[in-house]
Amino acid sequence: EVCKELSAWRCLRHLWLGPHKLMQHGVAAESSISDQGLLILASGCAGLQDLTVTSRGITDVGCAALLRGCRELRRLRLGGRGLTDASLEVLQGLTQPRLERFALWFSGVSAEGLRRAGETMPWTYFDIEVAEVST
Repeated sequence: EVCKELSAWRCLRHLWLGPHKLMQHGVAAESSISDQGLLILASGCAGLQDLTVTSRGITDVGCAALLRGCRELRRLRLGGRGLTDASLEVLQGLTQPRLERFALWFSGVSAEGLRRAGETMPWTYFDIEVAEVST
């Protein structure tokens, strides 16, 4: 619902969704942003330049929508265990990417995926934190 309202703000350039404590202590259940919300943002906030979202409800689908729909993004910081190497692959496939900083926190990104992305996009700073695997 919040994402739908925000998408009407065509002049929106910077957006932080999710409490700060999520970034300090991991992704918590209280953040309810989902891929559906990111799809709405991507379709309505094409001029967005800086976005931070942390939620258990986001995956590579939402990340791909943002990367494809928000072509002015300079900084994208996402936190969620549903994010994998597929998000990096979408970024690598974009033409004329403007992204300067790409952060995935508490994600399922692999060392190999990060290595490939770093080789093909040396102008982008990657900040990756892998989720702990529970046994």
